[in-house]
Amino acid sequence: MFYKITVTGTVQSVGFRPFVFREAKKRGLKGYVRNTSSGAEIIVDDKSFVSVLQDKKMLPPLVHIDTVDIGQFYTDSSFFPDFQIIPSKSGVGSTFILPDVSICEDCISEISDSKNRRKGYYFTTCTNCGPRFSMVLSTPYDRRTTTMSKFNMCEKCEKEYSDPSDRRFHAQTIACPKCGPELNLSYGGKISARSDEAVRKACQEIKKGYVVAVKGIGGYHLCCDAENNDAVARLRSIIRRPSKPLAVMVNGVEDAGKIAIVGKEEKSALISKERPIVVLEKKDKDVFSDISPLDSIGIMLPYTALHYLILDILKRPLVMTSCNLPGEPIDMNSQSLAGFELSNQREISNPVDDSVLKFIGGKQFFLRRSRGFAPMPIGVDIKDAPDIISLGSQESNTISIYKGGKVFVSQHIGDTSHVNVMEALKKTANFFIKVTGAKPATIACDMHPDYYTAACAKEFALKIGAELVPVQHHVAHAYSVGLESGLSSFAAISCDGSGYGQDGNVWGGEVFLFKDGKDADSSRVGHLEEQVLVGGESAVNEPKKMLFGILSKFLDDKELNNQFGDNSDIWKRQIDDGFNVQKTTSSGRVLDAASFFLGFCEKRTYTGEPAIALESAVSGAKPYDLEPVIGKGQVKILKTTPLFEFLWDMRDKDKKRLAATVHDYLARGLFSIADSASRGLPIVFSGGVAYNRYITGYMLKKGVIVNSKVPAGDGGISFGQVGYVLRSY
Repeated sequence: MFYKITVTGTVQSVGFRPFVFREAKKRGLKGYVRNTSSGAEIIVDDKSFVSVLQDKKMLPPLVHIDTVDIGQFYTDSSFFPDFQIIPSKSGVGSTFILPDVSICEDCISEISDSKNRRKGYYFTTCTNCGPRFSMVLSTPYDRRTTTMSKFNMCEKCEKEYSDPSDRRFHAQTIACPKCGPELNLSYGGKISARSDEAVRKACQEIKKGYVVAVKGIGGYHLCCDAENNDAVARLRSIIRRPSKPLAVMVNGVEDAGKIAIVGKEEKSALISKERPIVVLEKKDKDVFSDISPLDSIGIMLPYTALHYLILDILKRPLVMTSCNLPGEPIDMNSQSLAGFELSNQREISNPVDDSVLKFIGGKQFFLRRSRGFAPMPIGVDIKDAPDIISLGSQESNTISIYKGGKVFVSQHIGDTSHVNVMEALKKTANFFIKVTGAKPATIACDMHPDYYTAACAKEFALKIGAELVPVQHHVAHAYSVGLESGLSSFAAISCDGSGYGQDGNVWGGEVFLFKDGKDADSSRVGHLEEQVLVGGESAVNEPKKMLFGILSKFLDDKELNNQFGDNSDIWKRQIDDGFNVQKTTSSGRVLDAASFFLGFCEKRTYTGEPAIALESAVSGAKPYDLEPVIGKGQVKILKTTPLFEFLWDMRDKDKKRLAATVHDYLARGLFSIADSASRGLPIVFSGGVAYNRYITGYMLKKGVIVNSKVPAGDGGISFGQVGYVLRSY
């Protein structure tokens, strides 16, 4: 009697079939194993073999099994003379692709072993490590369905690939200097060096202070010497980021510890197989100030053979930042921003930026969930709802697909106001639908009528006959935590820079109460005081305009003129006439205004810059005593004008303590509103302001629940949109 065992989970591209093959041969069994669109299929003549799959200690390190089903399989025993790995079964189903993971210790040892044929080979990988998602074209996962398919294996690689005892047995990324992709260094499109010489010459250019574009797993990085301020300035000019913090790559945790404080959680993240950028507190704020002017810095460890080879030659920290202009997707297969380019012939099918993490109070926060994590699905409590696709936010865009109790959240895509990002969004959405086999009955999007994502969702819904569900931005933030935590009734604090409100104004400092998924559109129980933003949303890059709107409520014309000069009369007239002004309850804009007033940031050159500068300025200072002022109406309003009256009166006092006071006032006031509304229900906190360590630190002490699986910022919006749709199931 033969038995059919169907396995779902992370079982493709992780050495599962070779493992099954070895264990079956060891037991003298007959049958086969193959990949299918739903996972893996095993035909075997011993029912007890299922116990091998249930022993987690025996499984390869990257394997994770969700379900194992067994049934009888009728066939003549002569049909299976032994046990084999047979070609994969094509089609669509519920399988998913493993993220790209960092190079393993075995492969690291090989590239430094003079006796190994892969000594110094920059694409060294095995079954337990290397790229997956970034090179997959379709499922099931086989070499023929990846961008490695055009590289024919040499005799030695073929032997390793076919040997069940070898760790490269059926490793789809297998390659060597003889048959794999080759590096080349070029300048202005002209190749000047190849292979090992290309690495050496690229390092020479970096030593000289030049910027080199390095093609990696999921796209290009711009690389330069982190200790060369002129090189850093040159890199900043290339990508038009005058002040945004850049990431630094160092060789190990010990080197990271020379620059920043590395706690237990941070260390675990740095050395994990996902190898994210981890935002760490600097030991000295002035160290690498050209790279990060803040009191923190993003650090990552090498995660490819090429990274290790470069660091071994240069023996110094390197700036390693995504090669793209602000808001645009990471450059994949060619680049023109830097003069020097260290490239190769392996195409990237799915662009993947580096993931970024930070820790607050021991809790992990995703600033960006991408390489190493996407597209791993997130399990949710609701298992039987119809398929859903959500198209996320305008900025920091991701898309999500719900299917059968799992939510597949895409990699970071970018700012969809750029045409090429919208094209990337459409391509990503179609790819995820293809590989998950989803048939969306509902398409969710942001309710902003002018967002490109909303227009795309409407077009998509008409095309496939799906229901279109617009979701308010801050409601989606709230439901991103609710869905993560399995909550149906909860109070929520959603704080960020902006989002289209149900009243047509700009929201961003909101408190909601949700009960069993009902009345989600009329659940606003509190918010910040409405302030006037002169110039509307287009003025977000000039925090002084938000400050003017607030100060104009209590300063006379002479005081305003002294503070703002010639602009004062023009802006005052705009407010009086209601011309090109926007009402807003945004907490992000309040933080921006305070940052400008206290002298920490005059102009916003990247998302969140003034608020981040305000946070960085606190440096542990103690806030002044200022009780939050909350209105007594049915919808509770946290007054922000009294906060700025206090700042004005105390403007000659300690700026750090005043910065701390702003954070303390907002945190205590918003929590107070949520706490009184919740009546014992859980309280959640999300939105970009949740990355603020002082505001979130206060919330965590009060037992508030935060995001841990998806970004609290706009990268988690698509997941929250799914949560909103699922609220009624």
